[in-house]
Amino acid sequence: MASPIVDNAQIPTLTKSITEESILQFESCGILDRQNIHNNYELAAQRLGTTYTLASGRMSITFASEALRRFFGPEVFNHTGSVNLKFLRPVKKGDTITVSGSVVQQDQVENGTQVTVQVECHNQNGDTTAVGQGFAVVS
Repeated sequence: MASPIVDNAQIPTLTKSITEESILQFESCGILDRQNIHNNYELAAQRLGTTYTLASGRMSITFASEALRRFFGPEVFNHTGSVNLKFLRPVKKGDTITVSGSVVQQDQVENGTQVTVQVECHNQNGDTTAVGQGFAVVS
């Protein structure tokens, strides 16, 4: 990020459409050796009583990371950034997830300024699906 970061600065919003294909493709990169509620309808129905698989929370973390990478720039976020989310509502195929956030704190640290961003994920109905914080050290 070339210019100084100001308190309450908004990160770029990021919107992602969730499809069955995107859920299965995402899961195929992670847990390959066992069936779970993210890649097996029958297990999801048995364990959760749903008629669909759920998107992994890791997908929301990936979306939040992408939004923060756009805000801080890849050189900063890829080397000093992190995201921590709490998942509040399931995400499923057909949902559209929008990530937004704003700078809530800046602290001087050894290598620069640690910038804290409050992050939220909402579905197309305005329901909050995840909340948390992202961090990066800006020099």
